Amino acid sequence: MGSKKILIVDDDKDLILGLNIRLKAAGYHVILAADAPSAVSKAMRENPDLIILDIGLPGGNGFLVLDRLKSLTSVAGIPVIILTARNPQINKEQSLKAGAIAFFQKPADNNDLLGTIQKILEESPESVKEKELLGIVKTENPVKKILIVDDDKDLLLGLNIRLKAAGYHVILAADAPSAISKAQREHPDLIILDIGLPGGDGFLVLERLKSPQINVNIPIIILTAKDATTNKERALKAGAAAFLQKPADNDELMDTVRKALSIAENSG
Repeated sequence: MGSKKILIVDDDKDLILGLNIRLKAAGYHVILAADAPSAVSKAMRENPDLIILDIGLPGGNGFLVLDRLKSLTSVAGIPVIILTARNPQINKEQSLKAGAIAFFQKPADNNDLLGTIQKILEESPESVKEKELLGIVKTENPVKKILIVDDDKDLLLGLNIRLKAAGYHVILAADAPSAISKAQREHPDLIILDIGLPGGDGFLVLERLKSPQINVNIPIIILTAKDATTNKERALKAGAAAFLQKPADNDELMDTVRKALSIAENSG
């Protein structure tokens, strides 16, 4: 297993130098880009394991780079950390919605940034499997499976990346019938379910899975853009473990996922 490759995209020479030194000292192979066009071309050519991306760049901002990367199949799955001096109140939500898995404001705490990088690169299901094969670690618990049900392709992509980076195995469904069939076939540990779906809404899926005929004991988190006033109580009464409204805060969503999985494991 070779060194993990990290592409740093920033036009701040001092920051690039400092990050380059720290990441190399931590055992990573570092690739550098100083503008938007070279960021995309180097990502495609080098296929890094992770990208650290600034928003303010020559030749196009970081959001354009992120959008371009997520539109290209060959590099769409590469996790991206936004590292920028720009205001998080304005830019964090846009970054996460566009597919970034983490947002740091400059100057970032070195330990926090390196810890996040290590978690993303070293705790994914793929790297855990590699370590098991090498006899480095042995996991006692299997990787948890999460089924995401939503017809929003951008949301599916973003959630898929973030959950995989957090160490989960992800299954995707874009309509009500496939949600029900995949839940029965794959036996996920948790389901993240939208209400507005082709082929029947999320309540139909929820009620079907909780019906006596199927009765799958899987925690279900509702994640929807629909009004919480009229839908939250109905969802919880129908058996949902939690109700979140889009756009959900990433930290809140991940915390809700962990809590739902923990409660299900302890009650099982």
